[in-house]
Amino acid sequence: MVKYLESKYILVMKITSESENVLKALSSSTRRTIMKQISEKGSASYTEIMQVLNLDPTLMSGTFNYHLKELNEVGLIERIDGEYRITDLGKRALILVDQVAKDTKIDQYGVLSAVMSMSPRKELELFKSQMGMMCGFVLTVLSFIPFVLGYGSGTFEFLISTFSLTASLLIVIVSIAKMIGILRKFRLGFSVVVFFSPNWFFIRSPNRNSFFVITIFAAVAIITGALAFLLPYTGEIIPLTLQWYGLVSSAIGSAALSIGLSFRAKRYAERMEESDNEQ
Repeated sequence: MVKYLESKYILVMKITSESENVLKALSSSTRRTIMKQISEKGSASYTEIMQVLNLDPTLMSGTFNYHLKELNEVGLIERIDGEYRITDLGKRALILVDQVAKDTKIDQYGVLSAVMSMSPRKELELFKSQMGMMCGFVLTVLSFIPFVLGYGSGTFEFLISTFSLTASLLIVIVSIAKMIGILRKFRLGFSVVVFFSPNWFFIRSPNRNSFFVITIFAAVAIITGALAFLLPYTGEIIPLTLQWYGLVSSAIGSAALSIGLSFRAKRYAERMEESDNEQ
């Protein structure tokens, strides 16, 4: 039994060592280029590879020999009748390198990896901060209009608009601060602006359906609430009429549904995180 375990341990250590050597060989861009050139030509001589790489034989032969030796020792290339060829291991390694390069190009700004690495709770916190920022911006604009129109009048409407404007700006500032706090660790640079749009959660979030519906109801609540607030100023409708009550009811109902779905999304995120922790 002991001998069996020792043999298994030696086998695992050998495989691990071989894998590390292959990865070390692939870490050089020059060696990867050599492999690609050999693969594309089917086989290539020492001189042909140097010509393709624009290397001076009198100056770079030592370095070039070192790269060929590294690739040959780990089994990525082989030399047959003076020609270098790609081994089966080398072909698989090139496929892996190409796939990694494609994935890196797709996610060159780190947005996909950022979304994929977020926990369900972090996603929910980010979404709520984003919605707070958007609602705060809209409320700021809506509050600014009566604030400017009634500036210095000291009327009740002016006082309400002043309070609303202050509260709205505070919501925007706090929401943006929370978003930056969540996204800062991902080091996205200017790509962080992607998360200021309402579409990032479609990339992966398990809560994407709830987020989408919440966004719709929040938009309806904001639009109908804005109409109920602004239309009386323009004289289009009269406050406390059936039309006005309809707009207010729509705004309140949509806001309530949005809040209810937010609680549902929170419970789902908590269950998802608990399930991940158990696994």
